[in-house]
Amino acid sequence: MNKKLEIPCSYQGGKQRLSKQIVDIFYEENKIDDSTQFYDICCGSGAISMELINRGIKPQNIHMVDKSPWGLVWQMIGDGSFDLSIFKIFIDDIPKDITKIKQYASNIISKPVNVKMLPYHFLFLQACAFGSTATWVENNKWCKAGGLRDYWLPTETSNRKSPVNPMMPMPHNLYRRIELLCEYAEELHGCCMDVFDFIYLLDEERDNKKNKNIIIYIDPPYQNTQQYGYSFNVYELESQIWNNVPIYISEAIQLQGAKKTYLLSSGRTKGNINGNSKKKPVEEWLNKFEYK
Repeated sequence: MNKKLEIPCSYQGGKQRLSKQIVDIFYEENKIDDSTQFYDICCGSGAISMELINRGIKPQNIHMVDKSPWGLVWQMIGDGSFDLSIFKIFIDDIPKDITKIKQYASNIISKPVNVKMLPYHFLFLQACAFGSTATWVENNKWCKAGGLRDYWLPTETSNRKSPVNPMMPMPHNLYRRIELLCEYAEELHGCCMDVFDFIYLLDEERDNKKNKNIIIYIDPPYQNTQQYGYSFNVYELESQIWNNVPIYISEAIQLQGAKKTYLLSSGRTKGNINGNSKKKPVEEWLNKFEYK
């Protein structure tokens, strides 16, 4: 594959900056071959899985799970049901006047979810999310953890000197990324379901296929962070997964009981457009659980 796959758009807590480090650890600590199966649980925008495919792992060996609309997007890309023609018509309908994109997104959010358009609308709304905060669906309504991006031009006193677009990426680039994913990531196993329900499918992999050549990665919603619409106790999940394979869990802290922990990043101080610091940096830890 000559093309490098990218995540469709940014997502709060996504691991695009850390994906190379995390996958490096997978390779350093495990014997990875053509039969190794990767389980990317709470996969979100798919940074880890895309890094695996970019390194030559077959999409058929990757299982992506998420309860949010991300799970549906990956399921449709994997089984070939994501309709690029529908997505292209929708993308072309987005206002060319970028000052009107925010209102276009607001109009979609204000209406009940169009089930047939859900994955296509979701990708657009997530690309429009201010701070890449989460977008999800509850009771046939769109929910957001934050607001929408707005087109912004710098002033003389602004720390930032370039404009801020109302989407990241903009419509054409969003379509291009999805088009490549539909071509090169088809046959991955996407699943839109609760992670605790998914444990039963993991049991089948062990019991029916007798496969122990498995690596599990979990990227749960971090403690004390902006809401995602879904949350769970990661210790409870880890304890319910059969434990003869390595389980890697990302968190902002070192988790109790982990066999190994890696500090991947001390975090970045984030500020607003004017450059003022707003939040304490969040550490990024990779915790490895393994019982042999």
